[in-house]
Amino acid sequence: MNYFFDSHLHLTLKNQFSKNGNSTSPWKAITKEDLKEGLPKLLEIFALGLIDKMFGSQSSPDLLIQGGYKMVVMPLFAPDVDLVKALSSKKIFMDLLKKYKNSRFGEVLSYERYQQLLGAVNAFSIVENDLKILPAKDPFHPDRKIVFLNSKSQWKENEPDTLFVVCSVEGIHSLRSNLQESHADVILQDIRQNIQKIKSQGINIVMANLTHIDRNNRDFCNQAYAMDGMRVSNFDEKDLRPVDSGLTDAGKNLVDLLEENQICTDIKHMSPQARFQLYFYRQSKGIKSPLVSSHSGLCGIPFESAQEGFKDYVYSSVKEDKCYRVRVGKPVKYKFDNFPSPGFNASTINLFDEDVKAIYESNGLLGISLDERVIGYTKARRLGPDHFSANVGGITVKNQGRKYILTDTDFLSDHEYHDLNLFNTHRGQLLHQCADAEELTEMIRRNSTDIPPHQFHHFLNQILHGVKLGKDLEGAKGIEKMLTQILCVGSDFDGLIEAIDWCTSCMHTKKLKDRFIKQFPKALMDNHLFLPQNWTIERIADRLFYENGRDFVLSRLK
Repeated sequence: MNYFFDSHLHLTLKNQFSKNGNSTSPWKAITKEDLKEGLPKLLEIFALGLIDKMFGSQSSPDLLIQGGYKMVVMPLFAPDVDLVKALSSKKIFMDLLKKYKNSRFGEVLSYERYQQLLGAVNAFSIVENDLKILPAKDPFHPDRKIVFLNSKSQWKENEPDTLFVVCSVEGIHSLRSNLQESHADVILQDIRQNIQKIKSQGINIVMANLTHIDRNNRDFCNQAYAMDGMRVSNFDEKDLRPVDSGLTDAGKNLVDLLEENQICTDIKHMSPQARFQLYFYRQSKGIKSPLVSSHSGLCGIPFESAQEGFKDYVYSSVKEDKCYRVRVGKPVKYKFDNFPSPGFNASTINLFDEDVKAIYESNGLLGISLDERVIGYTKARRLGPDHFSANVGGITVKNQGRKYILTDTDFLSDHEYHDLNLFNTHRGQLLHQCADAEELTEMIRRNSTDIPPHQFHHFLNQILHGVKLGKDLEGAKGIEKMLTQILCVGSDFDGLIEAIDWCTSCMHTKKLKDRFIKQFPKALMDNHLFLPQNWTIERIADRLFYENGRDFVLSRLK
């Protein structure tokens, strides 16, 4: 079976930055060709690789149908105001938009649209507009159509040229009609009314993020830092750094509101303290509904245990205004032949073992992102004999001398840094177990074509750790549950992502699945793990790439 499911990909995001009147159609992929007038300058402003990956990441409905997708979860999303401010912080970028505003470039990246988004107060109107510009049928190929799936009776798996869609909410601000409103009860009532408006259109919301990447949702909970790529590219992203702590009382009321509407809480983008407090709140209230994380990576470690924890991988920690800048090593857990061992991105936006356990025990769904940064791939450069790019740190290993390790940069709020008992953190005790920068830079120097399969190993790394956690929780039964119920793909295609080289678009997902079938059994064996009894690798792949997500969504419909 070569049908596919995705728990988080965008159908309209690139069109949100287009000229009023919606001169672009979500059914037609926006590519670098549409930007050719201003593309050379755009490549100067942004990193070349970032632009290539952002516009290579495609999930327009026509491509999804061609690629064999049957069911997807589409986020309802209004761009965060502080994100648009950060993008606009480079005058050279805004000048470029002005210069080409009367060209095709200016239709796709509209200066006027940026000004509107900067001043947006009614975020929900952006969501409503998205739904209007997404026609039920492909205007270029009328035989292709979208069906918003609202009941089990609508589901017809073998209906040709049809994409079945349910929705999520990426950031609860997206359901707000007035971002300037400050009274929590009024905000919650507004969200309640807008949920009903969506439902009245026959659109089912399966899951919702309480927060996203800026502070528009601080009334409900603190967000995790998500924009290190912008920091590296010298954008002013300080307003995107978390400054609050945990889950508020209004956030708990929001969870109750979602429960009333049978909408699963999506823990992606929540800060670690907010997530841990959410689990405690659900337990205290007896909430048994599934938890989801729609498009995540795994940290590869517990936040805290007797054997290891987040502190053990902290390379450095420096106070900056209301935050701590924390550099975290990339834990290595699993081995692959003839390649450097891939490290996990242990930044706090990703899921610690405790988070995965909470999803597992709730019979939830965990979508693995296909963003190379999220799942742990990091570029590194050797600048001299003992001089590397800024994401490499040096440590001294007993009896081995100097070792250079890969790191990620994270930001935690002052409040959470202390609340999570990190204030006395010194250089971690397990940094010697982190990914080796010299191995990676040597591989890049020797043969850059080796990078795509190395990035694929980062994807396998995620699944391997899920299997290991399933085994730790319930032995062989846990492995089977993890592979045949919990895990799926939540690519974040068409988002602002750097997709892994092996799978940059929904048209390449079959290649990813085929490679998974070919290589995963050996990866399991090499790391002392195993497939569940009576399951072939082909059937496991069908579950992971399609059936797990399909069955989860259908279980939420009447």
